Amino acid sequence: MEDLLQTIGICFLAGFMSLMLKEKSPTISLLLTVCAAAVLITQLFFSIQLVIGMVQRFSDYLPSMDLYIGTLVKVLGIAFISETSSHLLKGVDQHLLSTIVEWTGKIFILIIALPIFYELLQRMLTLLPGTL
Repeated sequence: MEDLLQTIGICFLAGFMSLMLKEKSPTISLLLTVCAAAVLITQLFFSIQLVIGMVQRFSDYLPSMDLYIGTLVKVLGIAFISETSSHLLKGVDQHLLSTIVEWTGKIFILIIALPIFYELLQRMLTLLPGTL
């Protein structure tokens, strides 16, 4: 929770400072925004590493769930990358490209998740009486 509040605070501070500097020096304003984004993305990658470590420890307890956990990590990675890219594109007024990135991410998530849907369907069919 405190990491979230710290991130929000850095974003607001960098945003307000950038807005104040924008009229006098747009270059410094942009540089400040890029530096703040770099710091926050670095923090985010450390948090992602912690989550991946937790997921790997979780998969040690359930070795038969490797397919599901691997798929979950892939889906979360695709969702994060596509959402971040989409918002960056919207920030530079490229709404069409933003929409294309969103749809591409959704299609890739669907492609990755299809084997799990297939396996769940097979398991449901084995539970039904009188099936093939």
